[in-house]
Amino acid sequence: MSVTVLYCEGNSKSIDIRVIRQLLPKCEIRPLGGKTSSFLSSIIADRRRNPNLACLVDRDFDCQDLPKYNQPVQCIYQQVWVGWTWERKEIENYLIDPVVVQTALDKKAPDRHEYKMALDRAAENISAYSAARTALACENFKNFWGEEVREGHFFPRSVGKKSCQDKIAEIVREYRHNRIVSEEDVQNKFQNLLPRFRRGGYRFTDYLSYFAGKDLLYEMREPLRQFGFEDSSNKKQPEEVFVERILSRIERIDKVWEWLPEWEYLRQLISETNF
Repeated sequence: MSVTVLYCEGNSKSIDIRVIRQLLPKCEIRPLGGKTSSFLSSIIADRRRNPNLACLVDRDFDCQDLPKYNQPVQCIYQQVWVGWTWERKEIENYLIDPVVVQTALDKKAPDRHEYKMALDRAAENISAYSAARTALACENFKNFWGEEVREGHFFPRSVGKKSCQDKIAEIVREYRHNRIVSEEDVQNKFQNLLPRFRRGGYRFTDYLSYFAGKDLLYEMREPLRQFGFEDSSNKKQPEEVFVERILSRIERIDKVWEWLPEWEYLRQLISETNF
């Protein structure tokens, strides 16, 4: 048997759903909003009506350096296998992949070398912030801050090490309440993670998995503008124009799943898994 119904994050018009529907055109995709405990528990309950029901959700910030297999990761909730998470942090991490950009945009894509350099610089610029977000997430604290730079996406003005340390302290003081975890615990976690997020570190080398794709896109705003991804009406930011052009192409091209090994493997899992 194959998975016939897939619960996903987002709404019917979200990036996640638009991509997944192209990857799995024969599977019924149902958007359930954000990933919460009720989202995951609903899968267990609803399997009484359809045993071939699963989920595909964003991956949390990992606390461990895990081997890369180019395939979705099992999602376990209350000791029950409910589906999968992406191997990369979120759907945007796939859309900014140079392979996807070049394949989707073809002759209208930025120069491959220049694009990769811009992406590398963006990762380097947000390395400390990415480590800080991960440290906070690992200790179950709020893991973002700053101004709303796009609907639903917040990003700080300063992302240097000192700014991140100051914000970690502030967040822990505000949200710790009576927990035994201390500010020092989270700061130590940040210090231990930071070298891995710096250039040459394991997580920097695989930043398309460990850094948040939305953060990378925001940091690439000006390079994307220079590459020509601008909205003539000035209603959308360059990164929004960029993503929309890629999505539009994905929705018009056959066999998109052949672009990335993980996308192909997802289709195999959907067709062969029996819960």
